[in-house]
Amino acid sequence: MQSPLFAPVSLSPFFVDLPERVPDLREALLTPVDLDHAIGVIQDARTRIKIALSGLSEDAAFAAALARADRKMWPDYADPQVDPALRRGLADKLYNARKGFPEEHVIVHLGDPAREIGVFLVRRLYEEGVSFDLEFYDPNLDALIVNHAGEAGVCTVAEDLVRRYAPATRRIVCRGNRFEGSLLETDSYKRAIFDSILSKAIERVSSGEIFFTLTTIPTRRDAEIDLIPYEAYLPLYFEMIDQPWDLISDAQKYLIALLDRASHLRFVNDWGTDVGMDIDGFTFCNSMNAKNVPGSEVFSAPRRDSVNGRIVSKGRFVPPGSAGGVTEDLMMTFEDGYLKDFSARSGATYFEAFLNRDPGNRYTGEIGIGTNPHLKHHLTNTLLVEKIGGSFHLALGRAYSLTEYEGVAVNVDNGNRSIDHWDLTTMLYGCGGKIYVDGAEIMRDGRFLASELEVLNRGWASVPPEKRPSYWQHYPFSED
Repeated sequence: MQSPLFAPVSLSPFFVDLPERVPDLREALLTPVDLDHAIGVIQDARTRIKIALSGLSEDAAFAAALARADRKMWPDYADPQVDPALRRGLADKLYNARKGFPEEHVIVHLGDPAREIGVFLVRRLYEEGVSFDLEFYDPNLDALIVNHAGEAGVCTVAEDLVRRYAPATRRIVCRGNRFEGSLLETDSYKRAIFDSILSKAIERVSSGEIFFTLTTIPTRRDAEIDLIPYEAYLPLYFEMIDQPWDLISDAQKYLIALLDRASHLRFVNDWGTDVGMDIDGFTFCNSMNAKNVPGSEVFSAPRRDSVNGRIVSKGRFVPPGSAGGVTEDLMMTFEDGYLKDFSARSGATYFEAFLNRDPGNRYTGEIGIGTNPHLKHHLTNTLLVEKIGGSFHLALGRAYSLTEYEGVAVNVDNGNRSIDHWDLTTMLYGCGGKIYVDGAEIMRDGRFLASELEVLNRGWASVPPEKRPSYWQHYPFSED
């Protein structure tokens, strides 16, 4: 399809100035071109502008390091190797723009392996006349800029990104979860400066001012860390997307009504977890597919100083900022909300470095209960890990500051602030896990006890075969 997408009459003000900022790409930017190729040109322009703003355009050491770094540009992006109809279905679920709203401006954040999905999203935005901008996941470029640039250059790059976010009303994120190459370590001091400036935009997302929809597609690196064959990981991800959402939403409303009336929440498992927290006055969000694809979970926050007890979380974890470093089998002790002590079977230094990134990382900003019935075992995928059926997660770091969720007024802000928000999931299913709400048991061995919540335990298996979609009618559900 030919589209004059990047002509001077472009829908986005941030495309109009690209020819002036990158003169040698002027012809490519102003000429009607194939949409797939045009997105690649935009990524090239964005990369050059970022380097120029950092003051590194003539820096030989930076250029040499950039040439050696693991990076993927748009022509290198792939697609998930599944039925194209599943890829298009994912794109449909991610698309959140409101047609006919003059003030609408969408930031589309793309990364490998989302090439076809990205083209689909951009084409639809253009055809519906929605103003948009493009952002690309390139962690090693960002790391090298932070490492090589002076503080002024780091600030300028961050401020330019905040400027581009200023008119945003929506954000769509579609990229791989774990980077498949070698991630570079980042200068922690200058990264903190960058993050401090960028927090102006992040807070607008956390508060709900910028409505976001995101997915992170499992990569081969995810499969390696989670010890799952990649050929099995991708179907699992797409099957998680295709669940009986109407029934799950109704079940979560029932669960939320129970939690919103409660004052105290307690989690226990056979590994040694026994942790409690106050939730009086907080309310829970019914998280389906509107913001995270796939869903689902219910989440809120505990009172910041109320978390007490021990959490034993078995499995692998990749702390933010660890450049892919893995921490395994965590034990954490909380006292009056503060993470007082921890141990790990391996990778403790990565976890400690995360805690030291920000004072707020020793406190929690979220409590969530995973409810996707199709996933019942621990993963590290940052999106999927909080959706695991029969699990709970406490997020270390920043609380959400939103005041409404899907049109419903909520209170989920316990005041904790940080540059980070990291969901640490603990299994309840398969390890004697229980949930107590004001002392009453509502879950045993990772299964909800109320019949109204059975779909959260069994998903499509709880629906009579003749009422399931064809894919699920003869699905080999495992027997517990």
